[in-house]
Amino acid sequence: MKVNAIIIGAGRSGTTTLYQYLENHPDVCFSDIKGVHYFSGEDLYQRGTEYYHSFWKHCSDEKLKIAADTYLLIDKSAPKRIAEYNPEIKIIIILRNPAERTWSSYQYALNNGYIPDNKSFIQSIKEEEEHILSSDITVQNNLCNLWQSKYYEHVSYWSEFFSRKNILLLKTSDLKNNTNFLLKQLSTFLDITDFSSDAALITANKSAKAKSKILQQFLLNSNNPLRAALRRILPDKVKQKILHSKLPEKLSSVNRKETPYKPLSEEDRKYAEQLLKKDTERMKKIFGIDF
Repeated sequence: MKVNAIIIGAGRSGTTTLYQYLENHPDVCFSDIKGVHYFSGEDLYQRGTEYYHSFWKHCSDEKLKIAADTYLLIDKSAPKRIAEYNPEIKIIIILRNPAERTWSSYQYALNNGYIPDNKSFIQSIKEEEEHILSSDITVQNNLCNLWQSKYYEHVSYWSEFFSRKNILLLKTSDLKNNTNFLLKQLSTFLDITDFSSDAALITANKSAKAKSKILQQFLLNSNNPLRAALRRILPDKVKQKILHSKLPEKLSSVNRKETPYKPLSEEDRKYAEQLLKKDTERMKKIFGIDF
């Protein structure tokens, strides 16, 4: 088997909602956990395709196999790996207003313990440069909130490995305000039957804050020291069983309390928009995506 399509990001842009639409589609079979960090995780990638395909054992042959990993959009190693795995794979990218996505990513990092409570939005952006240089994709994903919103930089890089016809660019604003139009784009791109008329009722991943940031870091952050220690001592079969059981996801959900994000101030918006301006203009000119 081969995975036929993959959602690569952008994080905090509606990927969980897309996942739920596709998970409920009769022509699709999703991996048995949402985020399989195979192509973006060096240690997981070394396990080979047999490990990767184990997440689709429940799928019948005739269904489209789809994956998601929001680390991938910013990962410089992943496009080559995926192209070698399946050069005809379909790449799905959903993009949110870049300044708003940056703010949402920052709020998520605060609420889940990646960034200390006393670090301002602007200060966190000023510190990104040193994190971008890290070879650790987890660090880049957790701490480089503005860099992740430089869509042109990332999408143009993916375009070096995949034909434009194999990349679908969607907008979060359409997911929210013009859902049927977006779902039609998705079904046409994947060559599956149209989504049912009641599919537009799905909403997911509302803003929330961890009740215990220590627990949330253990559950979500692969760089957490205790989690890393357990990985070293637990047998692979036990780790596999825990992962496929969705236990970390379930515990993380229980540990979350729905909490509205603070509004983006005009000062912070202008700061982010100025830094993103050139990239956003290129995104409109080259890929036709206007926010």
